[in-house]
Amino acid sequence: MQAKSVGAGQGASWFSCGWNLFKQDFGTWFIMFLILIGLSIVLSFIPFIGSLALLIISPALIGGFMYAASELDKGNNIEIGYLFQGFRDKDRMNKLLVLGGIYLLVQILLMVVMLFLFSGNAMMSAGEMSNVDPATMMAAGEAGNIDPAAMMSSGMGLSMLLAILIGLTVMLGFIYATPLVMLGNMAPVESIKASYSACFKNILPLLVFGLIYLLLAVIAAIPIGLGFLILIPVSILALYCSYKSIFH
Repeated sequence: MQAKSVGAGQGASWFSCGWNLFKQDFGTWFIMFLILIGLSIVLSFIPFIGSLALLIISPALIGGFMYAASELDKGNNIEIGYLFQGFRDKDRMNKLLVLGGIYLLVQILLMVVMLFLFSGNAMMSAGEMSNVDPATMMAAGEAGNIDPAAMMSSGMGLSMLLAILIGLTVMLGFIYATPLVMLGNMAPVESIKASYSACFKNILPLLVFGLIYLLLAVIAAIPIGLGFLILIPVSILALYCSYKSIFH
């Protein structure tokens, strides 16, 4: 499946499309999302293994949303059980679990990279501090020429920015991987490659999409965060709409 470029304005229309799908069967989508939250909470109570398991099976669960969205988009009725559609087909289930395993490994590597960046920067800052004559530091501090806190955090902002950029770049490979496997029956590694291609071809609409999500997230947070019960499932459906727009 080849990705195509779409206009920047599509980033907004994807949300509109997602909302239209959501309101067609509000109850089913809402219950599916509550079940997803419930599973996440249950697994979170299992130390270490639960969090790992959730990362591995998450593509299959999100794949269930993608499948239900495609069925509703075709004019068919959907059911709550579609949430587990990714586990019903052995071939697709194996691919989705492999995709989840790759995602888990990537998350671990990202954590290692971030630890390396921040620990290395902290050691560098400590080394720079040790090379400064104490009397000079005290005199400069009294004169108001240096900020000890700023010296201690020197370069931390750059490290944080670099870590965020690395994380976002890596995650581009997983934005469309799940629908490509679930709906396109693509192999896990190929789906990641195709997701990268799609994202790089559609940076502007994805940027618009992200900005709109941030704005809606601020609004959703106002009523004690309850707005996310609607925003998150609508965003998942909007992701399906973007997949359809770019790959079909």
